[in-house]
Amino acid sequence: MIKASDIILHKPTGETWYLLGVNTEKNRVCVAGWPPTMAELSDCELVRSGNGITNDERTYRNEKFGAGWDD
Repeated sequence: MIKASDIILHKPTGETWYLLGVNTEKNRVCVAGWPPTMAELSDCELVRSGNGITNDERTYRNEKFGAGWDD
């Protein structure tokens, strides 16, 4: 299962991304980087599992993408 802090492959673009949040119910992920980006969870493939996001990353995520993330 893909979760926040994982590195994923975004299949449509071929890019690897660091995830700040996952919402399985809405099939969405939010991505670290610029500009703040959201994508479909179903377009993502796990590359490497992470160890969780930091409090600063969580604050940034909630400011840029709102609440409602699985973690």
